[in-house]
Amino acid sequence: MDAHRLVRTGVVAAAGAAVLLALTGCGGGPGGAAPRPAGGATPSPAATPATPPSPSSTSSSTSPYASAPPAAGPADGSWVGLTGGKPVSVTVKKGHALVLAEAHVCQGTARGTAPVTLTLTCDDGYTARTEGTASTERGKLVVTWADGTKDTLTKATAS
Repeated sequence: MDAHRLVRTGVVAAAGAAVLLALTGCGGGPGGAAPRPAGGATPSPAATPATPPSPSSTSSSTSPYASAPPAAGPADGSWVGLTGGKPVSVTVKKGHALVLAEAHVCQGTARGTAPVTLTLTCDDGYTARTEGTASTERGKLVVTWADGTKDTLTKATAS
């Protein structure tokens, strides 16, 4: 197996795992599972509400994903490549976007279709790939980031 294919396979596997975590809400915080109390104790059934509160009783804050119209068209899917010799992965699905680059995981919204506007947040404060536009050119996804970085990516395929 050549080095390029090995890198691509690893990026696709990492992207798939990260997409599953991001889209299923695994972990604490909005949309995710409640954090476990200290000591690993599981909350008792009485402490967990049987039904979620009605929308009228929740706070007025909304998720950044709620107002994002889904990105459609050829940008949807998982894309992989190398920029400056380092693996980059971009996944766009149903208005959500996930980027794996330089050991950073960034997620957020994908709005529009031509071009798709990406607005992301990285947990570790990384900012190089948080605002950008993506369009397809000759079967490739080209993402131009606000800092001038340009990623040219190929559609990921299962092997």
